[in-house]
Amino acid sequence: MTSSLTFDLPLPPSLNEMLALAKKRTRRSRTGGWMRKTLPVVYDQKLEEYEQLAIAALRVQAVRAPDEPWPRWQLVSADFRVHNERDWIELLASLKWPVDVLVRQRFVLDDSPREMAPPPTPTQRIDRRNVGITLTITRLD
Repeated sequence: MTSSLTFDLPLPPSLNEMLALAKKRTRRSRTGGWMRKTLPVVYDQKLEEYEQLAIAALRVQAVRAPDEPWPRWQLVSADFRVHNERDWIELLASLKWPVDVLVRQRFVLDDSPREMAPPPTPTQRIDRRNVGITLTITRLD
């Protein structure tokens, strides 16, 4: 049983981008139809789009979720490859969507403090041709 995984995911949005998405409203439904009134679902739709890109990236790398989600785990490292330097709070906030993908795809049980150890300080480097994030996670017993 693998107790550690390292993989690349698409670059998640910054904190400011996530806040802007949370304020947007749309009448467009998830299925492409129209809703009767505008709802603040843009954030959820963009998160789902990110998740689909992340799933595709994991498939290309042949990374599969464990048979059972890890009940306790740690994010060992998060290395961002970005267009422009982000501040530290932006980097930490940008971990939200990748971690949500890990929970939704059943790599880990949850991201609450009961299941996830405190995250490390992410690193970053400018790499405009290959933006993304490399994560290493480890199962804790």
